[in-house]
Amino acid sequence: MTEPIKLAELPPQLWQRVSDLFDEVLDLDESERIQFIRTIWASEPQVASELMALLVAAAQVNKTKSLAQEPFDAALGEALSEPVQGYSAGRKFGAWTLEVRLGQGGMGEVWRAKRHDGLYKAATAIKLLRTDLPSDKLNARFGRERVVLARLNHPNIARLLDAGVENDQAFIVLELVDGMPLLDYVSAHANTLTSRLRLVRDIALAVEHAHNQLVLHRDLKPSNVLVTANGQVKLLDFGIAGVLDNDPGEPMTKLTQLTGRGLTIEYASPEQITGDPTVPASDVYSLGVLLFHLCTGNRPFAASSNRAALEYAVINSDPPLASTSIAKASGTRTVVDQIAPPVDASRLRGDLDAIISRAMQQFPENRYPTAAALAADLDAWMSQRPTSIHAGDRTYATRLWFKRHWRFATIISLALTTVIAALGLSLWQRHVAVTDASRANQVADALGELLRKQRGIVTSNPGADPSRALEQAERDVELRLGNDPEARESLRKRIGQRLAAQPTPAPAPVSAPAPASDSAPTAVKP
Repeated sequence: MTEPIKLAELPPQLWQRVSDLFDEVLDLDESERIQFIRTIWASEPQVASELMALLVAAAQVNKTKSLAQEPFDAALGEALSEPVQGYSAGRKFGAWTLEVRLGQGGMGEVWRAKRHDGLYKAATAIKLLRTDLPSDKLNARFGRERVVLARLNHPNIARLLDAGVENDQAFIVLELVDGMPLLDYVSAHANTLTSRLRLVRDIALAVEHAHNQLVLHRDLKPSNVLVTANGQVKLLDFGIAGVLDNDPGEPMTKLTQLTGRGLTIEYASPEQITGDPTVPASDVYSLGVLLFHLCTGNRPFAASSNRAALEYAVINSDPPLASTSIAKASGTRTVVDQIAPPVDASRLRGDLDAIISRAMQQFPENRYPTAAALAADLDAWMSQRPTSIHAGDRTYATRLWFKRHWRFATIISLALTTVIAALGLSLWQRHVAVTDASRANQVADALGELLRKQRGIVTSNPGADPSRALEQAERDVELRLGNDPEARESLRKRIGQRLAAQPTPAPAPVSAPAPASDSAPTAVKP
């Protein structure tokens, strides 16, 4: 039997697990507590040991419901003394041979296996029903999982290769996914919002495929997702999936409620926690929590101190905005699955906040109707297209169009600016040409009038100076041109040219006076 660790020496991760289970076990009847502890012991003996020690200590100080210690110890001792039939390398199940145990969970063990008849060369993972748990319920549940997986054929879902029963032992064989756990992959290879959204979108499309086959996953969480080296997600563990086409007399939750609530509370929807019917929108809620986690680095209700507080928050509280959650993260206690937020987390504000909030609405009818609808909005956000949240908003759609086609819009704007500038220049040149032509006509008319006046002055006064006549006519014509300085200047130049070409009049000859005569003039006779 595993010895409990001193409370002060418990690792934080172990203490968190024990604390959550302690809150849950207090809600159970005494008979149910025994089965609960036995179940935990099968997969997590250290956690069960710490939980039992905490229950005993709490009972001794009278801080919990009274515990009948002797029956409890007797039942627990009996459970621990039962021979546990495990599996070892080399064990055969059908055509498959166990090689290395990869892990164990609440309902079975997972081994790396190979096909010993050589018909399938690639490595596989074989999932076996745990033999130290009640087989009557788990056999039915395991058989249901086998049927479920056979109906799923999607590149983002671990592919079912074989299934069968060997010596009353049920098993299924899946493709062996060579990948990293989702959170590890994100921390190492996806540091931007877009890279993380692509992963969630692919998970959502895989979930949509399962829904189309009338299958609910009901346990979506990071540990059930692996990512290959080329970035392909693989959704694992439909072990607690519910089938929508159940017989009416067999509720969907019967096979998942083995020892209390068989779900991961941190990612469960409100209706799963309260025990209400589970619907496709329940998986959409879990996708929303997963999306929140990857976009912010933490779960939406990570500040809840224990399981009861977490359940209350999920059922009664609106989901926090992802963008504001990052700002408050410094004051939140560190949790085991916390990761660094994306480097461009500031882009969360706005549409992405709205997408996450819609996926995590308390009531199923207010969430996305399908996982595909959530994936479509994520695609729209990544490609800067309108999301369904703003359907019909033309201003919003136009703004996104310009953001999406900013290069094209810039080229068009430059082209329009060039055309407008060219048109403006052409109109200005035309205006200048028209003005110059009009001015030339005015000057020509004025010059013609000036010459007519000059001739008139000279004609009426034959002895007048033509230059002065021209100057007098110029003064009269300038009054006609008004305040057009350019026209007047042009006229002056023309007049100057006219004056330069005007011949200078010759001076009049002066006659010599007749000589004086002393005698009177003599008449000349013919």
